[in-house]
Amino acid sequence: MISQSRRLACRFFGFAGFSAASLMLAALFAAPAWSAVELRVEGRPSTGPIKAHVKVTDVNGDPVPALDENDFTILIDGEAITIASDDVTLPPSLDPNQRVSVVFVMDYSASVVNEFRDEMQDAVNAFIAEMVDGDHAAVVKFNATNPAGASVVVPFTEVDDGGANEAALNAGVNSDYDGNGTNTADAILVALEELTNPPSALPDGPKAIILIGDGSNNESSASIEEAIAEANVAIIPVFTIGIGDFDGPGRTAVLTSLAVDTGGAFFPAPDAGDIGDAYVTVGDLLNNEYLITVANGITDCAEHEMEVTVQAQTATATFTRRTCDSEPDPFSFTALTDRAPGTGATSDTVTITGIEVPAHISVIQGNYSIGCTDTFTNAPGTIESGETVCVRHQTSDAFSTTKTSTLTVGGFAATFSTTTRAEGGGGGGGGGGGGALGLIALLGLGGLLFARRRVA
Repeated sequence: MISQSRRLACRFFGFAGFSAASLMLAALFAAPAWSAVELRVEGRPSTGPIKAHVKVTDVNGDPVPALDENDFTILIDGEAITIASDDVTLPPSLDPNQRVSVVFVMDYSASVVNEFRDEMQDAVNAFIAEMVDGDHAAVVKFNATNPAGASVVVPFTEVDDGGANEAALNAGVNSDYDGNGTNTADAILVALEELTNPPSALPDGPKAIILIGDGSNNESSASIEEAIAEANVAIIPVFTIGIGDFDGPGRTAVLTSLAVDTGGAFFPAPDAGDIGDAYVTVGDLLNNEYLITVANGITDCAEHEMEVTVQAQTATATFTRRTCDSEPDPFSFTALTDRAPGTGATSDTVTITGIEVPAHISVIQGNYSIGCTDTFTNAPGTIESGETVCVRHQTSDAFSTTKTSTLTVGGFAATFSTTTRAEGGGGGGGGGGGGALGLIALLGLGGLLFARRRVA
């Protein structure tokens, strides 16, 4: 176990094993006095301030100490932002009152464990070994068929320099967690509950979730969107490390959105050796980032850009304040009845409102037309707020039968239905014995009767 003095040195200058990478980075961003500026932004929730996490390293790749509000120039969408001294918080490596609190979320589905269990556990234990007294860590493991599903294996525990607490954390990291199937979103929610309702109060300082897994979410009761929303409410960034088949369909998107939409970062780790490097990088960020709190009135859902400059070195990052609303206000179509079998029928026109971005539109058993023109399609597309849409289908070939088309816009679905008339009946859209032909026939019969009377 490393000494406490070395731990403090590692915390100040970056995790052990990171200095070589830092020097390489320094060479790429060489400057007279400064090596590089790194930036990540937590823009959510929109009701709170924007949080900029800024890491500044010198030409040796070491964190630059003792910066204040006068050292940072901040632009949002090209406009200068004024910050005060109270808006800048020193990183834990410079402030003895700041401590790091993290939840390690570990994927124990069979596909991950069979290939990367040892590397995953070793990397988490190495991270814990580099934490200093007063830091806190918890361990969550997950798979879908374990009786516990996603659960807290070790609740928040204070690191104690190789003592009993650290041994308990290591034992939890190394413990078995049999099962299969992946429920990533459920695991994130469990970790958030541990962070927002810990066994005892957590210290001031950075708080984060570090998820390692393949990005699958095929057996969660919760959605990734729900997990992101809860993380935003709690203002907790999620750092994701992709291992195993993380580049499978939709999985990289899960890992990326969990990170980007919460102010964290995504680290692909295709090889076993990349896993430890990813944890080292996350630890370096949490320990050495300045926190700049920016009070701002931005509440829309658009993408914005922040630019931070320190001594002529600049970093940029994009952020959003909230998820755009893509579910429209409720709408409905009037049902049509007494229709002739096997004939075309078009719904009334509805106007789509309540969405902030173009929404997905699709139809089942029918066609739709945006703008209600003569052009109809059944191919999925997008529709914007204020545009109109109507639905068309052919009625059932049978009498007294209802046919239904379902139009979905965003997350809202509405149906358009037609019901054919009863057999032998007349009316709407169909012809029967009545109508114009019946009138002609009746007039013809009347004329014939009149003629017969005159002959008589």
